[in-house]
Amino acid sequence: MPKDRNYDPKIFRLISILNRLDSSGRVLSKDLTEEFNVSMRTVQRDIGLLNMAGFLLDSPKKGVYTFIEGFSLKKMRLTNQDASLLTLFFDIAKSLGSNFEESFRGIFARVLTQECESPFYVKMPDGMKIPRDHPFLKEIEEAIAESEKILIHYKSHHKEGDYRLCPLKIIYMDGSWYLLAHPEGKVWLTKFRLEHITSVENIGGHFVPPQNLKAILDESINILFPDKRDKTVTLRVNRDIARYFKKRKYFPLQKIKKTNKDGSLIIETKVGNFAEILPVIFRWLPNINVIAPPNLKDQVKKEIKTYLRGI
Repeated sequence: MPKDRNYDPKIFRLISILNRLDSSGRVLSKDLTEEFNVSMRTVQRDIGLLNMAGFLLDSPKKGVYTFIEGFSLKKMRLTNQDASLLTLFFDIAKSLGSNFEESFRGIFARVLTQECESPFYVKMPDGMKIPRDHPFLKEIEEAIAESEKILIHYKSHHKEGDYRLCPLKIIYMDGSWYLLAHPEGKVWLTKFRLEHITSVENIGGHFVPPQNLKAILDESINILFPDKRDKTVTLRVNRDIARYFKKRKYFPLQKIKKTNKDGSLIIETKVGNFAEILPVIFRWLPNINVIAPPNLKDQVKKEIKTYLRGI
């Protein structure tokens, strides 16, 4: 450990310098000497230490220091205190010899990735993040948490009116945020787009959420929530896309019933209405075929013919 060093003032100076660089964009060595009552040489040593530690400083003109373009503590997800302590540890490691300095640089490089990029990338649709100040979001959340009934006013292009509801979940599906609820006194599910809810009022009274709600949501693939799935659908998936259906369930309650010699699959699923699965079928045409029931096969043919007539 280096002797005769008072690190408390140094840490304070480093924190202050980093804070100014990250918030104001620059520091002046002359201002630092006056504020901290230290020599110009001490300030230069502090700046040099930050630079050697990896904080990538630039000096566009004498006595002025900035982070290089595109660099910031926010990108590294560090507080000023974190960064200053890491700088101090670097100084200690450097004084203990080249082996310690080299080891610390390896650790430092892993902690301080300039762009702080993740190896993962997920494409989020527009609107997926709901702002915390979204109108009536807090009231709806509280009503769901307490299983309390609410009265909402809903206004969209298709309908307008007041609805007494038992709110169950706030859900994101098909590119929009919805309130999923039971109408008061009913057992079937309904949904309301949050952006069309213009008022929310707690009307008193509690309700018991359905025990199978999680199963209903887990089995769903879109915003349609049938009361029961009593229709069996059988599909043939060509070998060109079979691997996708082996890895992921594109249909509710999807099961692979058979793998054919040519690599194609026979898939069976249960639906409440055909509207649940038609978008997926159309997405994978012409590599997917309806085997049963006949009325679903006829519906697919009809919609394709209607589309072709409009071309």
